[in-house]
Amino acid sequence: MVRQFNALGEVRKHPSLAAGVVAVLAGVGIAALLLNQRSGPRERAHPRGWFDAEALRHRFDDIARGVRHGADGLTHRAAGLGDYASERAGHFGHEARAKAEHWLHHSGKKSRKPMKRYAKQARRYVEDAGDFARDHAREGGALLAVATIAAAIGAAALESRRKGEGSRGFGKL
Repeated sequence: MVRQFNALGEVRKHPSLAAGVVAVLAGVGIAALLLNQRSGPRERAHPRGWFDAEALRHRFDDIARGVRHGADGLTHRAAGLGDYASERAGHFGHEARAKAEHWLHHSGKKSRKPMKRYAKQARRYVEDAGDFARDHAREGGALLAVATIAAAIGAAALESRRKGEGSRGFGKL
């Protein structure tokens, strides 16, 4: 059983595939044309002379110094904020415990059954308050770390922009 092959029919069935093949062939043709041209100097290319490596090294040293300086200041601020958050969480826990002990103390003056109910309620409140304080202390620490990293990156970018106004892009390196 011999079938007739119709190339135009196949192209009509798969237009995106045909367009892709045409684009690849055109790209290969253009690349071959550009690579075979003989323009420019006839001597061998020397890539080490294309840019000033010493100036680039100094620029990266300046950026690193700016990041280190900004990170030191942010570390001290972050430590202070962490201490403050820890102190507030501890104060909240102590306050919740005192309130629960107060309820427990007053529940003992009444009959036995309400005392058990209030004691369980007070213990549950204390546990909930402690969990709340711990969770918020962790979340605050994580947010503080993210803010510190973002501030360090911003400070480094600002410092590098301040030191070298001409370094807006890597094309001028």
